[in-house]
Amino acid sequence: MFRRHGSVHAALALAALAATGAALGQAKPASKPAAAPKPPAPDVVAVVNGERITRGAIAEQLIADQVARISALDERYADRARPVAAAVGSVLLKQLAGPKARRQVTVTRAAVEEALFDDKSAVVKDAVQNWIREIAIRQAAKQAGVTPKAPEATAAFVKAVDTARKQLNLTGMSDAKVLATLGYRSETIRRGVDTSLCLEGMVRKDLEAKMGHKLSASDYVDARHILIRVSPPPPTVPQAGQPAPPAPDMEKLFAEAKTKIDAIAADIAAGRKTFEKSATELSDDGTKFKEGKLDVFVRGQMDAEFEKAAFTQEVGKVGAPVRSQFGWHLIRVDRPGKEIPSAERDQAWQNYMRSKAPATVSGIMKKSKITNFIDPTAPIE
Repeated sequence: MFRRHGSVHAALALAALAATGAALGQAKPASKPAAAPKPPAPDVVAVVNGERITRGAIAEQLIADQVARISALDERYADRARPVAAAVGSVLLKQLAGPKARRQVTVTRAAVEEALFDDKSAVVKDAVQNWIREIAIRQAAKQAGVTPKAPEATAAFVKAVDTARKQLNLTGMSDAKVLATLGYRSETIRRGVDTSLCLEGMVRKDLEAKMGHKLSASDYVDARHILIRVSPPPPTVPQAGQPAPPAPDMEKLFAEAKTKIDAIAADIAAGRKTFEKSATELSDDGTKFKEGKLDVFVRGQMDAEFEKAAFTQEVGKVGAPVRSQFGWHLIRVDRPGKEIPSAERDQAWQNYMRSKAPATVSGIMKKSKITNFIDPTAPIE
């Protein structure tokens, strides 16, 4: 589930799950090969904090998902690579060729499983690694006291399918028809959604612990800013025999930026320029192309000093210049959280999840005791 990319997966998965999957796919490989460990039983392919993952469970999912993808009602979404079907074909080919070739051949499920795991193809390695991550996340969530309720999981599943329905113009189709059209099983989507909810619950719990209160509408804000960036000059290489150049005077650079931001503030206060025009012409970051608009963000997402100002200054007024690690800012709050529709707050929360999920998952994996018998060199991040 985690490593499926493309528009269909993005539409079917919650934003947090999709983001997590992308981040997990960027994990660095192990620095050197590890010795192949011996499994505690022939059918065990991995162990996560004592919980075993069996060959049969992985094969069951791979075969069922492959059948669903091959059977997609819309051929545009059908799986062309068919890696699991290739294992079936290899079993048959071996019976059809060679000195003991047969005219009539058969294939058993056990033979397919053996072919899949003997080959240790990418699809098998990915499936095992994804199960390892999912189990580690669910175990960590349970330990943290995060247990998604059935109604919450059902609502998230319905939302994921509805997102696919809207994005792919499948209006009028039932949930089952949408999944059949795209070649996805509800069991696979539900498992991914459940894992996403566990991860989301842990991220929320961590944020609430830092804030000291439950997340609410007041923890969101819609604001614009103008940034005069302060960056150290690129390092210079001293000539042979010459002393190294002195370190840049960062306080001097901040003072120069402060002079610039004060001049911008004065022009806005005097009505010589609007905040939006000043942002477009003078801001030193990408928001200049949106007239300084940051969109809705949640408390805990921005630099501490920036955030302190954004959540305390008067709505509609340009606050005093704020210094952050990036430079000097002018901030204008356009809407407080209570005036922001829930749909926009939800999108802001998903943006926050995308920024926090990779580190959360990496931390869980590093704390877990994991043995992967299929791919001992697989990353643990």
